[in-house]
Order: sequence, then C-alpha cells, then structure tokens
Amino acid sequence: MTKVINTINDDILSENICFIPTLGSIHEGHLSLVDIGKKTNLKTLVSIFLNRRQFNNDDDFKNYPIELEQDIQFLKNIGVDFIFLPQESYIYPSEGVPSIVPGKVGSILEGASRPGHFEGVLTVVNRLFDLIKPSHAVFGKKDAQQLFLIKDMVNRLDLNIEIIEGEIFRDVNGLALSSRNKHLSQNAKLNAANIFKSLQKVAKEINLGKSFEESVELGINSISQNEIDLDYLEIVDEENFNYPNKYSKKLKLLTAAYVENVRLIDNIDIEI
Repeated sequence: MTKVINTINDDILSENICFIPTLGSIHEGHLSLVDIGKKTNLKTLVSIFLNRRQFNNDDDFKNYPIELEQDIQFLKNIGVDFIFLPQESYIYPSEGVPSIVPGKVGSILEGASRPGHFEGVLTVVNRLFDLIKPSHAVFGKKDAQQLFLIKDMVNRLDLNIEIIEGEIFRDVNGLALSSRNKHLSQNAKLNAANIFKSLQKVAKEINLGKSFEESVELGINSISQNEIDLDYLEIVDEENFNYPNKYSKKLKLLTAAYVENVRLIDNIDIEI
C-alpha cells in the first residue's frame, strides 16, 4: 500500500530506497522512471516538490501545471511505496541548506539561457538526497545537461548513490513528454514534433560523414522553418559536454526551443 508522507522519519531511513524526484504534473515519462525504480526491487519513493529556486522566471514558476490529486492517484495506481509531499519550509529550513554551485558545464546551454537554474536544481537534489538517503535514484535523459551535472555532483561530493538513467519517453509523433506540453494546443504539439525530426536529420547527416557545423546548420534551418523559435541547437561530447573533437565517439545533440511561448528541450544521442 502506498504511503503519502510529508516528512522523512526513521522508518523511511531504515529502508533501501530508490528515489524518483519530480516537480509534479505526473505523466507517462515520470511513470516510466518509476517502472525503472521498481525493477531495482527496492522501496520506491517519489517526491513531488515544485522547487521555486530552479525557476529563473517567476511567471514560469506560477504557470507550472499543478495536479496534485491526479498525481497521487497515478502514483498509487502504479504501486509506488512512498509519495513524499514536503512543504517548502521542510526542504529549506530557516537555518538554511548548502547551495551547490555547478561546474563550468552549468553555465552553457540551459545554464546560459536560465541563469541560476542549475544551482537551484543541484541544491534541491542534494537536500533531498540528504533527507532521504537513497541507495539509488532515477533521472530522465530528456534533461541531459541536468543529468550530467547531477552525476558530477554525486562524484564531487562522494555520495554513495547509484544514478540510473531513464530513456526519453515520446508521444506517437516523437514529441518528448514534458509537463509543459499541457500548455500546448493540439496543433502546437504536432508542430513541436518537428523538433525531434530535425534532431534525427542532423544525426543522419553526421553519420553520413557531413561536418558537425554543416549538420547543425541544417538542423537550425529545419527547426526554424516550422515556426519554432529556436534558443539553441548544439552538439557536445557526451563524456564532458565540450565541443566534440576527432576522438569523440559518443555525441549528444541538444536543443531548446519555444512553441506557443512554451519552452521545450530535447536531445538525441549520436554514435560515430
């Protein structure tokens, strides 16, 4: 039976926990991460906490979809062991919590477009890790830069937590699932699916031997032709998030764009 909790007590700490953090507005992508957690045969704990500190835009925070009763029902239906619904004062007590500043990778791409975002993410994830003390935690690959920085933080702070990566969950047209998709009209969702199609075109060009520059330029043109407001489309070495060189074997193509003024991110892996 699922237990809904607001604080972490000794009963929770006595369990081996696989932790899945969320902002709420649960969708199939989140549930796929829970499925991964359940396969560890550990107790699963899903947190729902809308973390104000990771929103660099106050309107974005206020407009984030909140569907708590539905979220709880979804998580109960899938058999989560614990649903953690902390108050902000519990996560951020008056005595304060350590701020975790990301390394240089935190200042590019999403970090450049959303100043302070990754410090907010790492700070809350570290705080949740400290409270819950999980042995495993599951994060989705859609937030690829966030995932890289969380793994880096775990290494830097020498945390004994295994990070499990969940594949990107897409709708039938290829649009990466996101809670923000709920702000899109049906036509916008169909249009936004062109983001993934454009990433696929770039990957194909690279695999055919075209240069990174030419291939990315093709992707930029492809996205822009679909009345999508592109923020960035860049290729990095998966190992370090630097621009790839001739020795790079595993690449990641990352993008952020706006459809109907809704910010969407996506990425695709490329092996050469």
